[in-house]
Amino acid sequence: MPAPLKVDLSPIEDQALLALTQAKGIPPRTQSRATVLRLSAAGWTVLKIAQYLKWHPQTVRDTIHRWYWGKLDSLWDCSRPGRRRRWHNPNMKSLLQFKISLFSYQLIFILFSYISYIYLMLFLHSHGVSTTYAVKIYRHYLDEALATLTSNPYQLAADIYGIGFLRTDKIAFNLGVAPDSQFRYRAGLIHVLNEAAADGHCYLPQPKLIENVIKLLTTPDHTPEEDALADIIKDMALKDDLIREKSSDQTLLCYLPTYFHTEQNLAQLIQSRFCQPVAQDMPRVRAWIERFTKSHKIKLSPQQRLAVEMAAYSKVMILTGGPGCGKTFTTQTIVSLWKAMGKSIALAAPTGRAAQRLSQITQLEAKTIHCLLEFDPKTMGFLRDNQNPLPHTAIVALEASMLDLFLASSLVKAIQYGSQLLLVGDIDQLPSVGPGQFLADLINSGHVPVVRLTKVFRQAQQSAIITAAHQINRSQFPTIEPISDNPVSECLWHGGGHHPKHGVKAISEIITDLIPRLGYNRATDVQVLCPTSRGLLGTRNLNTVLQQLINPPSPDKIEITKGGNLLREGDRIIQLTNDYNHDIFNGDFGIIKAIDPEEMEVTVQYGKHTVVRTRADLNQIALAWSFTIHQSQGSEYPVVILPIYTQPYMMLSRKQLYTALTCAKQLAIVVGSKRAISKALRSSDGQLRYTRLQQRLESAFLLPTIAI
Repeated sequence: MPAPLKVDLSPIEDQALLALTQAKGIPPRTQSRATVLRLSAAGWTVLKIAQYLKWHPQTVRDTIHRWYWGKLDSLWDCSRPGRRRRWHNPNMKSLLQFKISLFSYQLIFILFSYISYIYLMLFLHSHGVSTTYAVKIYRHYLDEALATLTSNPYQLAADIYGIGFLRTDKIAFNLGVAPDSQFRYRAGLIHVLNEAAADGHCYLPQPKLIENVIKLLTTPDHTPEEDALADIIKDMALKDDLIREKSSDQTLLCYLPTYFHTEQNLAQLIQSRFCQPVAQDMPRVRAWIERFTKSHKIKLSPQQRLAVEMAAYSKVMILTGGPGCGKTFTTQTIVSLWKAMGKSIALAAPTGRAAQRLSQITQLEAKTIHCLLEFDPKTMGFLRDNQNPLPHTAIVALEASMLDLFLASSLVKAIQYGSQLLLVGDIDQLPSVGPGQFLADLINSGHVPVVRLTKVFRQAQQSAIITAAHQINRSQFPTIEPISDNPVSECLWHGGGHHPKHGVKAISEIITDLIPRLGYNRATDVQVLCPTSRGLLGTRNLNTVLQQLINPPSPDKIEITKGGNLLREGDRIIQLTNDYNHDIFNGDFGIIKAIDPEEMEVTVQYGKHTVVRTRADLNQIALAWSFTIHQSQGSEYPVVILPIYTQPYMMLSRKQLYTALTCAKQLAIVVGSKRAISKALRSSDGQLRYTRLQQRLESAFLLPTIAI
C-alpha cells in the first residue's frame, strides 16, 4: 500500500505560506493552495483536506504534486488568451526576463516592511532555532535582535520565557562562543539555581551549585574549573546578581536575590502581624459552640473543639490532618463562628478546583488566591499588597500545603494588620510544586498555633481508600483487594506483571473493560496518576495510549500535530503555565472544543472560560488523560489509577503514594507489584528541600515585635 501523499515544509516555507494566506491582494485561489500545503504538512489526508475546502480530491493531489516541482512558483496562475488559467507557461517571455519568480517578487513587495524579521528568521533557522522561538525573539528585541544574539546570546535565556539555557547554549555554540566564556558560566550558574527552584529549593549550598554547574557545562573539549566558578560566584554576589549567606556550619548558601528577599520578608511579616492573639471573650465563644452543636445535632471531637476555640483568638492558625479526620467539617464550623462574630470572611485556594470545593463546603463564594489578590497582567503583580490590603477581617486558605514561597508571601502581605488567617491543609501530602515548603516550615518553627486532627471518624473508617491512605502514612502495607470481575472494595490492586509494558496493557484493559462495567465514564471519571513523566509508564507515553483508547481519531474530529504532540478535538488537557490574562492557572483542566488547522489554533473550554490557544501558546498545554501525582495535588477524581513499578524513573515515595490515594473519591486502582509498593513505603518522604524559612521564623520571633 503506497504511503499517504504528504508535504514536508521547512519552518521558513511554513512561515512564508502563512504570510501569504494572511496578506491582502493575493488571489484567493493562491491562498487556498497555500492552505492545502500547510494542512498536508500538519498531517491531514487528501480526502480530509478536500472535504474541508470542498475541493475535488484530485485537485488537492495536483496541488501537492506541483509543489514538489515548482515550490512557491507553483501556487500562482499565469493568465493567457481567453482568460483561462494555467499553472506554468514557459513561453511567457515577460516572466522569464525576471531573475526572480513572480511569487518571490510579490512576496518581497508585500513583506518589504518585515525584511529584518525575515532575515532574522533565516539566521535563527540556520542555527537550529524553531520558528516559534524566532518569532518570540523578534517580538522582544525587534531590530536589535541580531545585535543581541551576536554580542551575548545567553541574554535570550534571561529575557525570553521558554527558550531556556540549553537552547541558548546551542545557539551560542553555533555562533562560535567559547565554552569558557564568562557569559556562559554566569548563565549556567543562574540556570542551575532556577532548575533547583523548579525542584522546590530556595537556594543551593555553594559546593553543590558548583558541582551541578560543572556537570552542565562540561563538553568533550572543556571542563570548568571549580576555582573559576567560585570566583564568578563571588563577583556575582558583589554585583547582587546572587546573594550568599553562611549556614550554622559556615557553608556558603547561594540564593537568587528574589528568593532570598522573599523568604526573609515573609518571616518578618508573619512575626509582626500574627504573633499577638486577638482579645476574645472565651466563655462566650464556648457558649456559642454549645448552641451551634446542639442546634445542628452534631458533636465535635476534643481536637475539633480545640481548633474552633483557637480560631477565635489566633491571628494565624494551621488546621491539618489526613482524610476522614474532619478538616472540612471543622473548617465549616470555624467559618460559622467567624460569621457569628460579624467578621468579613474571604475564602481562597491555590487552584480553581480547590476553590470550588471550598465554596461547596461553606456555601460561600471562594476564589483562587490569584483572583482574591487581584492579579494584574500588565504589571505581572498583585493589586492587593501591604499598601492596598484586603478589606476582609478573616481569611481561610484551603490546600495550604500547595502554597509555594511566593504565593504565600503575596497572601500574607495583602492581609491587613489585625485580621486573622486560617491555613487548612494536609501536611503529610507532597509540598508545593513551586519553591519552598511554607506549611511545613511554619509548623516546624513552633511559633504558629497548630491543631492536627488524627481521629478517623466512623463513616470514614468504612472507606477502604481512607483506611489504606492512613496505613500508607504509617508505613504499613495497605489493605487492597485483588481486582476481580465483581470487586467489593473501592481500593483495588492489579498485579500487572513485572515489566512496564505489562502495566500499560493492564491499564488499557481496566480502561476498556472494568471501568465501563462498574458504571464509570472513562472520559470524565478516570484519572491516571504517574510518579514521573518518563518511561513506558510515564505521562508522555500513557497519554498517547489513553488518547487512542478514550478519544480515538474520527472523521468528525479535527486534529493537529505540534512539536510531536497530537491534539484532537475532545481531548482533555492540562494548563502548564499561569495565564493571567485569561485567569487560567498552572494545573487547570480543559477540554479541546475546536481546532483551526489553518491558523494552528485550539479552542479550550476551562470550566466557564473559553480560551483560544494560538500556535505560540500550544506549549502551554498538554494532554491530561494522565499526569504526575504532583500535578494532581488538591484535586479529587471519582476514579484514580496508579501505576507502581520498580523501574528506572519510577522514584515513588511514601508521600507520593499517599497523595495519589487521597485524590480518589470512589475508586482507587493500584497497578504494579507489591514489591514496588513495599519499596515506596520504605523510601524517604521525598527530596530534602533547601529552604531557610523555618530558621528565619525562629530568629524573627526572638526579636521585638514591630508592626509593618
